[in-house]
Amino acid sequence: MKKLISLSITAIGLLVAASVSAHVVVKPNTAGIGAFQVFTMGVPSEKPIATVSLKLMLPDGLSFVTPNVKPGWQVQVKTQATGKKITDDDGMQVDEMKPIEIDWTGGSVPAGQRDEFTFQAQVPATPTTLAWKAYQTYSDGSVVAWDQTPGANVENPYSQTAVTDDLSQSATSMPKESWWDSHGTAATAVLSILAIILAAYALTNRRTG
Repeated sequence: MKKLISLSITAIGLLVAASVSAHVVVKPNTAGIGAFQVFTMGVPSEKPIATVSLKLMLPDGLSFVTPNVKPGWQVQVKTQATGKKITDDDGMQVDEMKPIEIDWTGGSVPAGQRDEFTFQAQVPATPTTLAWKAYQTYSDGSVVAWDQTPGANVENPYSQTAVTDDLSQSATSMPKESWWDSHGTAATAVLSILAIILAAYALTNRRTG
């Protein structure tokens, strides 16, 4: 009986692990403020058919979004006007645009396999949490939406990246500079000069003694 219970618990654990690993997830989990970060979206095909397109909604605050070349796929970054005007290189007033999504189309992730889709972006300059909502389309036209708020018993949660203030943290964690670290060179020079003076004084006394 104990053996049966143990096997059941193991089987449940494997099923839970498999379901978690099968989610569409964007990594890394954390990034430093203002960093140019490379993100990787892992995409598994859970159905017995292929994944043929993907849409990743971009959180507010990202800039300089640049997807990597993905052989076999067409990649497009879509933008939207913010309602503000900016001055371009020619001195003209134009609409400010922000990136809102990345679309990968025309490729295929076969059933039972996974693939990774990579892009770079500059994250916000202040601490925040980036929510990555993704939409996965299969060859039969069905769409799996990974856009539910993470929590208990949530089947299709979106993944998140915490943007943290690593600058102040690294500054406070730096070891304090000792007196010798900051003054050691000058102190060495002074000691050398004193040694020369004492040697000269001793030599003079020996000659006059």
